Amino acid sequence: SGEGGGPGCRAGLPSPPPLLPPSLQRVLTADFYEGCKINDTEGIRRQGLHPKDVASKLIQIFAEQIFYTGFIHADPHPGNVLVCKGPDGKAKLILLDHGLYEFLHERDREALCKLWRAIVLRDDAGMRTYSKRLGVKAEDYFLFCEILLQRPINMAQLAMSNVLTREETAYMQDMAKNQFDSIMQVLKDLPRSMLLVFRNINTVRGINVALGAPVDRYYIMAKSAVKSWSRTVARKQLGLSRIFLLRWIHTVWASLKFEFALRLQIASMRLTTSLLRFLVFVGFLEETEGQEHIYEYLQA
Repeated sequence: SGEGGGPGCRAGLPSPPPLLPPSLQRVLTADFYEGCKINDTEGIRRQGLHPKDVASKLIQIFAEQIFYTGFIHADPHPGNVLVCKGPDGKAKLILLDHGLYEFLHERDREALCKLWRAIVLRDDAGMRTYSKRLGVKAEDYFLFCEILLQRPINMAQLAMSNVLTREETAYMQDMAKNQFDSIMQVLKDLPRSMLLVFRNINTVRGINVALGAPVDRYYIMAKSAVKSWSRTVARKQLGLSRIFLLRWIHTVWASLKFEFALRLQIASMRLTTSLLRFLVFVGFLEETEGQEHIYEYLQA
């Protein structure tokens, strides 16, 4: 994959291109890029860069691979992603080691896009439907969704904090311990390509946490999922009949509604956080056992 380019690389994401003249049948000579590992927060700051910009670009890049191109780098550990300062003075990511890729079929990408959207909007029927399209048994759909997001899902609450609370962490640990056999069966039922998608998502999540979780991973990936779904529909229906045009308009409208729901969710979270911070600041909230949970919410 060359500069900015293979089918799985977002424009502007360099990957050291092969240098053809010195390369032989058994020897591949690549270009050289210098940068720090993506989880090296001190190295990032020494270059005058901000971890938030780095985390946002990382998540956007791999979300586009998963939801749109389907050509997925399945081993994006910190040693395979370098950070340097680009010509614009902002962070530039360099992707290394293209030996482990997986292709996600378009039907699976579509189901995954719609599933992620359904999870974020707490659409229980959609979660059931699109989990089933990915090969998950009906009784395991909710477990699968929590495995996919790697966090508990509260169906009565749209908001999802970017950092797990102690209760949420304990819940996930208990789930892994008490439902191990069910989890393994869910993973066995999935297409092989989905297993490497899980590997990708989990690795990116770990890097975001190492950077201090400066961005909302769920929101960025949800936006990418809906945008990718819309682009896929538009690409397939371009230049076709009026019926397909109406379907495309319907898809765009669904995307706008989803964007509105996400923004409303974020506004609600920010308003609640601001109110709690104000009550803590003016001393209205007294020292109670529940106050510790409030501070934990504000931190998340």
